[in-house]
Order: sequence, then structure tokens, then C-alpha cells
Amino acid sequence: MVTGDWLTHIPAATYGRPRMSGTTVARGAVTQLLRGDGLVVVNAPAGYGKTTVVALWEDADPRPFAWARIEHLDNDPAHLLLHLAAAIDQVRPVDPAVLQYLQGAGRAVDTQLVPALVRALENAGPIVLVLDDVHELTAPTAVEALRDVVDLSPATATLALVGRQLPSVDLGRRRLQGGVVEIGVPDLILSGSEGAAMFAAVADGADSDIAARVLDTCEGWAAGVVMAALAMRDGASAAAVTGRHRVVADYLVEEVLNQLDPQTAEFLTESAVPDRFCAAELDTVLQRHDSAEMLAAVIRSGNLFLVSLDEQGIWYRYHQLFGELLRARLRDRDPGRFRLLASRAAEWLARTGDTDGALLQALAAEDRARAAALVGADAVRLGFDGRAGVLARRLDLIDEPMFAEYPDAAIARAWLGVTTGDSDLIQRSLLLASAADKGQPLSDGTVSVEVAAALIGSVIGVGGVREVIRHAETVCSAGDHLVNPWWGAATTMTGTALAMLGESDRARVQLEAALPVIEDLPGFQAAALAHLALLDIDEGDDVAASRHSSAARAIVDTRDLSDMVPMVVVYAVDALVRARRGDASGARTAVRATERLLPRLGDLSARTALLAHVLMAATAVEIDDPELCDAHLAAAQRAHRREPDAVGIARRLDQVRERSAVRATRGVRPSLTAAELRLLPHLATHMSLQQIADKLVIGRETVKSQAKSIYRKLGVSSRAAAVAEATASGLLDGR
Repeated sequence: MVTGDWLTHIPAATYGRPRMSGTTVARGAVTQLLRGDGLVVVNAPAGYGKTTVVALWEDADPRPFAWARIEHLDNDPAHLLLHLAAAIDQVRPVDPAVLQYLQGAGRAVDTQLVPALVRALENAGPIVLVLDDVHELTAPTAVEALRDVVDLSPATATLALVGRQLPSVDLGRRRLQGGVVEIGVPDLILSGSEGAAMFAAVADGADSDIAARVLDTCEGWAAGVVMAALAMRDGASAAAVTGRHRVVADYLVEEVLNQLDPQTAEFLTESAVPDRFCAAELDTVLQRHDSAEMLAAVIRSGNLFLVSLDEQGIWYRYHQLFGELLRARLRDRDPGRFRLLASRAAEWLARTGDTDGALLQALAAEDRARAAALVGADAVRLGFDGRAGVLARRLDLIDEPMFAEYPDAAIARAWLGVTTGDSDLIQRSLLLASAADKGQPLSDGTVSVEVAAALIGSVIGVGGVREVIRHAETVCSAGDHLVNPWWGAATTMTGTALAMLGESDRARVQLEAALPVIEDLPGFQAAALAHLALLDIDEGDDVAASRHSSAARAIVDTRDLSDMVPMVVVYAVDALVRARRGDASGARTAVRATERLLPRLGDLSARTALLAHVLMAATAVEIDDPELCDAHLAAAQRAHRREPDAVGIARRLDQVRERSAVRATRGVRPSLTAAELRLLPHLATHMSLQQIADKLVIGRETVKSQAKSIYRKLGVSSRAAAVAEATASGLLDGR
């Protein structure tokens, strides 16, 4: 170490290895990356442990490390070069003449001072020269001097530039030449084990689950983990560790916000109102025209906890702790401005289709009417296309008074009750919607609260199957499918009700008319297909029944509707169709799915429960399960007392009882009429009903009626089963 007047120009605190805290943990992965030659750059916002990982690198590298902490005085290039020489002299003595030369006034930087420093590096042998806080270097002349040093450094010297942003040292060119190692935020983020070790070192071995939650909240930010651990050691809860916590906020304000000019600080604060954003959104929300330029400047300034969400650099968000701090500062300092920006953000997000984001912004803006409208806009579709969980999550964000104030919110919650089978929730919500009704259309396009309630009534049918039709007619009276978004749904419910009343032809017309316009309502589409399958079975068309039932089941499976209570009919029909095809295993699987949903119906829909129990009993007959049949026949009888008008289902119930009784006395030869015995052999052929009618010179409807009678007497429900049973009973020659 050489003493002399030159030392007075370089503060002793700015060279030499920095003192490390006692919370340092091993960072094997990143230090492995740092072991290189040439130029190494470590670039990240404050608190990511840049200096720490370089110190860990030094511990693992046999070469001497010369440290220089850059400060504002180094914007004088002569001072910078002397500073670097002093740092080198700490680990490899520098010729005193070189030091004297470097402090001499009036010498040219590029032709005299830079070569003198390069000679010092050459004489030092293998060495790593670390420039910490290199972001402090802003003067063009100083940056140019650094660039020259990087260009001229000998192969034995590795330069490490560490800072929140990097001066322009031609990184693009150096990347192409393969002469640079770059370490950024993704590399510096703490891994799970590293974060847990750091948290435990500060918080005295806290619970690992808590440590994991804190690491997730801090997004691997080392300073955040340490501050969270300190706060929790002092009694704070994990949930309290946010960007608003005093310890975290003080650090971010001191290390980030206070370092910015007022215009940039204002932009950061206001741009944090949306959780994620692009320049176009910020221009709209903040009513400015330079958001793209401001974002680019923020990135150039050292990222400032700005996280890019795509490779194109279009969408961004802030580190969640930093974003929380910015929003809290704006809300506290100018609540009116915060609400205005949040309201604009809600409008922009809703217009671009981000309903969840728009809802959060509307709530932040305290715009309750907009929030209720956003929840109600997609409620029916969410409930009937497998996204009831999304609807539930949105409803959870709303406070109870909002349901009493806004029909949109109340109707949305009623639909959640429909999908989950919660009759009490439906009742309460409809009463609130009616009380809050101001005679205005709803946000989902429904013309009135009355029509919205009628659509729900058509689905649950509390007053019976005829009430289903009455409610559906109320909905359809609001216009056809071109103007009324729920015409198809209501028409579907009309078709199902007519089928339950035994009016098969009218039911088919309604169901087939609804299908083309309910593709955006998969739950209703599946229900329509399932009921068409039942009509096919009644007409003896097992091929069409299988096609319709398979399509219904595919919708339920692919759209994740398995927990939606109204889909119990789809499973029940699927069970019967599979049983009629001889797929006993598949039928039993569908039976289990039906029986899982049936108890959740409760008192919600007696007609649906009645139909499901009857279909289960019919399935049990097909797969020869008397115990299953008896259980569902008994349940069907109880449900029938609650739904006496469903004569079509009652007729089906009687047929199942008859087939069950026949199966119980299978040893007795069935008694068929002469006409039925004449028809029976033809059922064993591949001829259609019309072809059989032509051959026997009778009408197709006569053939159909006689075939049904044969099925009933043989205790079967399909043509193939009738042939098999007749053969077993000796009515047909099995040869």
C-alpha cells in the first residue's frame, strides 16, 4: 500500500470488499454462472443481492478481487481511473509512479490516463475488478473512459459491472462476440431453499410454510424476504407484509422513489393503478400520450421493479410489493385521483374483455353500480359453460349490501344457486332483486328483472312442470333469438317440460328449434340433447338416442359441467342409453355420477328428481340390478307426489314397473297377441320399422305401437333386447 497525497482524493469507504451482513446464504447456481472471464455485468433493482452474489463469487474464485464502489465523484473520468487504480492497489500493488501519473492534472483521458490504468491491470496478473453501483456513472466523458477500459483490458483481467442500470458499454456488440456474462433479475431471484434459509436466519427458524408464502409475496426479492422476516420477528403476521408495511415502504421510498425526478415518480405512482398494463392502456387511463416513452425510460433507468410479461415488451406489471406501495401512496395522498384512475381502468378493461380486472378496478374506485353490472353481465353463461367457480369468485368480492342495492348482483347470485342446487340462495336473491328493481334492463341484456326471474323459474320449476312453461313463455315474450339472448334457453326449458307432460311431438319441435341458438350456453345445449335422446328412445330409434346422448355427455365432460346440479339428467340419460347398448360398466359409471348429484337437488326441482330416479330404475332393469331398481322406484314414487302433472314421466315410471315385474317372473312365458307374434321375427332382422310395415302391409305407427307392446311384455326397452329375451323365452327360434 502506497501512501501519499493521492489517497486523499479517494474516500477509503469506496474501495475494498464491502462488509456482508450475517444473513448471507449460499447462492450456488448464480455464483456458478459468474465464473467467467472478460466482462461480467450484474444488473437488477435495489435489494436483489447483486453485491452479495459477487462477494460469494469472490469466495469461490482463487483470483484477487479489487472492489470500487462508484459514486458521483467518479463522473470525473480522471477521478474514476484513479479510483480504479486505488482499488487494484488494495490487492495487487500498483507502481507508485503510475498512481502519481493518474493523479496528475491536465493529461488526456483517452490517450494518457486510460493506457496508464490498463498497464496497471496488465501488471496485476489474473484479477477481477468490480465496479459496484455503476449506475452512479452518468457523465458521458466518464462512461466513455469506462468503455475504453473495457475495450483495452488485458485477457488476464475480468471486469464486473454491478448496478441498477448499466452505462452504455456496447453490450450488443459484446454479446455477438461472446465476451460477456450477464446476470439479471431472473438469475438473482431466490430459489425456494435459498429463500427459506434466508428467512430462517433472520426470523429464527420460522415455519417453512410461512417462509414459502413470504417468498412468494416477495417474488424472490432478497431484500423483501429479509424485511419480511424482520417484521415478523417483531410480531407482524405474514399477511401484513405488503408494500404498505412500514419497513418495506421505507426501504422502497428511500432506495427507489426518492432517487427519481418528480415526473417519473408521478408516472410510476399513477401507472400502478392497473395491476397489469400496456402503453395504450396507460395513455387512456392517465390521459397522456407518452406512456410508451416513459416505460422505455423506466426500463433504461434500471427496471425499477417493472416486470415484463411478454417477450415483445408490450405488457408489464410492477413487483407486487412495489405496486402495493405505489397504489397506497396515491390512495392516501389523493384519493379522488386514485378513484378516477381506477374508474377509467375499469372502463378500459371491460371494453377489452377483461371482466375480472375491470371488477377489481371498479371496486377500487368504489363504483358499486359498475361492479354489480360486471358481475351480472356473464352470470348465466358462467353458470352454464363450466365456469361457475369464476362466478362464485366474483360474487365473493361483493359485500352483502350490494345484493340489496343492485338487481344485477342479486340475479347473478341466484344463478350461482341454480348451478349449485342452493334453493335458499335462489329464493333470497330473487327477493332482493325484486325489491331493488328500478324497471331498468340488466347488464346481461335481459330486458327486466321480471324476465330474469322467469328464466330462473323455468330452470328450477318450483311450482311444477306447467309453471316451467309459464315462466319460459314470459322469457320468450321478450323477443326471439335475434333480440333476446335467453330465447334459446327458455325454448329448451319449454321442450323439456312438454316432454315431461307426454307431448313428445311438440317437445321435439321446441328442442330442435333451440339447439342452433344455444351453442354459447353448453349446459342448456347438453340438456336439450339429453331430452332429445329420451324422445328417440320412445320412438325406438336407439341409433339417434345414442348420438344425442353421447353429444350431451361430451359437452358435460369437455366443458367441466360435472358438478353442475341440472346436469343430473344428462348423466341419467347416458346411463340408460349405455345400458340399452349393453355397456353395463359404462352405465354403472353414469349411475354413480347421477347419484352423486341427485342429493344436491333437494327440493329444488321435483320434476328433475322424478325423471332422474325413473331413468335410474330403467337402467337398473337393463343391467339386471333389482336392488338399484327398487331403491329408485321408491324414490321416484315419492318425487311423483311432488310433481303430479308430469304425466309423461309417470307413464315412463309405469313402464319401468311393468318391465321390472316381468323380469322378476322371467320363467313365465310372456303372452303375445297374434299380431305381435307375427311382428316379432321381423324385429330380429335389420329391416327398419317402415320396411317391416311395408312387408306386413300395415302402417308404420301400427308397427311402432306393437313393438312397444312387445318390449313392455318382455320387460325390455330396446329392439335388440327384445330379440334376445324372446329367444330365451322360446318365442323365437335361436338357430
